[in-house]
Amino acid sequence: MTRSELNKQIGVLVHAKLKLDEDIYRQIVYSIDNNSGGFVRNCDDETANLVLIHLQRLADKKYSTHEVNKQSDQEKFVARLMDYLKWNWSNTSQFIFKITGKHHTSKCSTTELSKVIRGMVAIIDKDIECGKIVLHGETKMKYYRYTKNHRTKSTEADPSTLPTESVGIAQDDATI
Repeated sequence: MTRSELNKQIGVLVHAKLKLDEDIYRQIVYSIDNNSGGFVRNCDDETANLVLIHLQRLADKKYSTHEVNKQSDQEKFVARLMDYLKWNWSNTSQFIFKITGKHHTSKCSTTELSKVIRGMVAIIDKDIECGKIVLHGETKMKYYRYTKNHRTKSTEADPSTLPTESVGIAQDDATI
């Protein structure tokens, strides 16, 4: 299959079959190749084939990430992560502003909310690793189940690059 045929197939799956908006589509491409900037044209042929396979699997399952990644679902997820971090809305608003330049989740796009979620997950993971947050049993299993799709290679590799100190959020030894 030529690259133009591959791109056409991806376009048909994204727009006609799955009816994904551009933000969701770019998140999928970015999750497969962080260096692509969310554009399949920036991927090599092998990675573009991986994108196609992923989209075909979504279509085969009649599963639309558009339904899962609605903004309201992401806002609820941010609230759940706030509980793990023991942050109030003021602290979270500061963090959201640092990441997106906006003060509240309702003003953010789904892509911006994904960045906020990935950042919060990276901070929680770092705090778990350092022992500041301790999760046990079912709570630990729930956390990892809810957050498994919100980790990127860059945040897994070095969560210390995220702005925890500059946001001014004090964290004590929290036990959840």
